[in-house]
Amino acid sequence: MIYILQVLFVLALMAIGFGARKRNIVSADGTREMARVLMSIIYPCLIFSSVTRLNISALLTHWKMPLLAMLLSVMGLALGLLAIRFMPKINTHRSSAFLFQSMINNYLFLPLPLVMLLWGNEGVALLVFASMGFELVVWSVGVFLFNRSNRLTQGLKMMISPPLIMLLISIVWVCVRDFFHPELPPGSVGLFLGRIVTLFKTAMTTVGGATVGISMIVAGSRIAALNMKKVLDLHIWLISLLRLVLIPIVYILLIRLFHLDSMAYGILCVIGVMPVAVASLVFSERFDGDTDFVATTLLVTHLGAIITIPALLSWALS
Repeated sequence: MIYILQVLFVLALMAIGFGARKRNIVSADGTREMARVLMSIIYPCLIFSSVTRLNISALLTHWKMPLLAMLLSVMGLALGLLAIRFMPKINTHRSSAFLFQSMINNYLFLPLPLVMLLWGNEGVALLVFASMGFELVVWSVGVFLFNRSNRLTQGLKMMISPPLIMLLISIVWVCVRDFFHPELPPGSVGLFLGRIVTLFKTAMTTVGGATVGISMIVAGSRIAALNMKKVLDLHIWLISLLRLVLIPIVYILLIRLFHLDSMAYGILCVIGVMPVAVASLVFSERFDGDTDFVATTLLVTHLGAIITIPALLSWALS
């Protein structure tokens, strides 16, 4: 039941953006600007505040988790490429969105409350650590999927983005903090600098905390502009089948081969069964992707997840 409630909670948050768009509180241009601010400022703050809560010991103990998260992305991309080979009349614009949706699912926002309930704060920290694997894939392979200019320099420019830069800064911060244990100078100078660091962390946490809410408003607003006849598109149902059934089953069978401890295995299972990412819609808005397709798959897979998440987790965690 808790799995169903969590998905319904996400849909309820999207309904806020849906209602705002229908009542003209949010416009199409406003939605795009929110997506730009989210990706450039707010989401990087969430990355920093989340990653810097980890410590080196946790990173070393569970080093397989981000790699296995990357495995999920690579496997999804491979299955997406295989599916596209059998799709007639699919253009580059659509195929880029299809592959992105195959590769990246809702790896953080939707599983977060569920992981908190099942494994507490330690589980949340490991979820964030695992998500680093997805972040690296999103801001490397994912960027190139939306780079239709076919120019390497343009792809690299898109890849060197605020989220990726902040991810690297966060990892360096944790390494320096835990390996070298830097100390502030004594006296009033040290107190002043300590206060600055504390305020900086508080600011990053406060701004980053808006990520989920704004993502849902952007998603709901974009769904409100959909022509619902697009739900009948065969590509929508094919990506939904891949993302909700085939990819999770193959992935869970694969990670069982790695003999992980129960918490790490459980967290990766929760990630693996999630629907397509809300962030993919923000990503598509930001980089001029096939946003109608992305928004429709977002709606269909989250509705379908009400059934597939409880069923798959009951099998995987039994």
